[in-house]
Amino acid sequence: MPLAHSEVEIRTASIYDVARIAAALSRAFHDDPVFSWSIPEPDRRRAVSPGFFTIFTVALQRHDHVYRTADGTGAALWVPPGVAPVGDDEADAFGAALEEICGPDAERALAIDALLDEHHPHEPVWYLNFLGVEPDGQGRGVGSALLEHVLVRADGEAAVAYLEASSVRNRRLYERHGFEARGELRVPGGPPLWPMWREPRSR
Repeated sequence: MPLAHSEVEIRTASIYDVARIAAALSRAFHDDPVFSWSIPEPDRRRAVSPGFFTIFTVALQRHDHVYRTADGTGAALWVPPGVAPVGDDEADAFGAALEEICGPDAERALAIDALLDEHHPHEPVWYLNFLGVEPDGQGRGVGSALLEHVLVRADGEAAVAYLEASSVRNRRLYERHGFEARGELRVPGGPPLWPMWREPRSR
């Protein structure tokens, strides 16, 4: 049964939440088309994913907009307007960490990362890097609550929100919250990603 947004307690994550967030995102994205293409072997993907999401969570947490549900089943990694997800001074170390954790699958993972970086908006936006809910908690409104937690603020600031959807199911969730797909991105031989924009709403 879906939960009301008010029933989903959302907290700003701390460094002590990184492992729990990485575990939740790993389970949420295990069967995602982009992750399945990037790391094709399921057991290896299951082993690599926590380290992969740890790298992203640690890198983005410095912006103070990484959120998790109180029960730890869902998380969202946001970047506020006017801020690069990963600064120039950190880019080399970030890329090296990503390459190391992905090992023999690094070429595909880095190709997707480069594609998204190339097409990232130049104008200030609230950027949703990752949002995921563990499979047992999906379909109950948890993802919607994590979205609205920041979209309310974006609307109040008259700010645009942006993300890349990596599956048809996720795309439909984002469309229900006012995001619109504008084109399609893909690396050669890879699955599609949809860059999605959301204009601010008056509330």
